[in-house]
Amino acid sequence: MPPSFGPFAHLFKALAEANRLRILHAIGPGEKTVSELVAATGLSQPLVSHHLRALRAAGVLRSRRDGAFV
Repeated sequence: MPPSFGPFAHLFKALAEANRLRILHAIGPGEKTVSELVAATGLSQPLVSHHLRALRAAGVLRSRRDGAFV
């Protein structure tokens, strides 16, 4: 049976977007809020949230709730 490349394709598709790479670079090794990512990247809040959602769906990022922050 041939190997399944579906998960790899999903991951690489998520990483093949320049703004997502900018967000990952801004996050670095630590945690950042969406507001901090907006300031670091110059992208709008809805756009940052959209890209974070795609990165989470691909398994690149995880999120956690800390009071009012996710």
